[in-house]
Amino acid sequence: MTRRPARTILLLLLTLTTLPVWPLATDREQPIRIEADRLEIDESARQSSYSGHVVMEQGSLRIEADRILFIFDASNDLLRLEIEGQPARLQQTGDDGQPLSGEALRMTYHNRKGLLELEGKARLKNGGDVIESERIRFNIETNALEAGDPQAKENGRVRMVIQPASGDAAKEKTATPRP
Repeated sequence: MTRRPARTILLLLLTLTTLPVWPLATDREQPIRIEADRLEIDESARQSSYSGHVVMEQGSLRIEADRILFIFDASNDLLRLEIEGQPARLQQTGDDGQPLSGEALRMTYHNRKGLLELEGKARLKNGGDVIESERIRFNIETNALEAGDPQAKENGRVRMVIQPASGDAAKEKTATPRP
């Protein structure tokens, strides 16, 4: 095997082993499967692009998109993951067993910041709770969320559906004496 194909295979393997951290902790330990119509690797730009009916799975995480672009730094560590679709969709089971899902025309995951940005008809759903906006930013490490787009004229508002607490959680809230 020549040096060039070996580097290409190494870059491809790095692409598949440096995915972002998602809520279900055991997902990171699972194998990654990617299917696409096309794969392009550009070593000089440190990028790998999957396009055409892309399906990526790792444990309970599933991403469906038209295109997924992996961007690496000089050490071949993942810098950013760019996901595009009409819309692009992701779904996963959280550590609490609740289904998590999101969709948007564009999603960007900034690996070092643990930041997931959804832009263009963005929607996040956790169990029965839903948030929709033109732009949603979610820090996976701190669970901080920001939604809304002050630049948007018509669809810049944030829409939310929050389910009432039920069962034991509701009983605890009503049973707790207030000061």
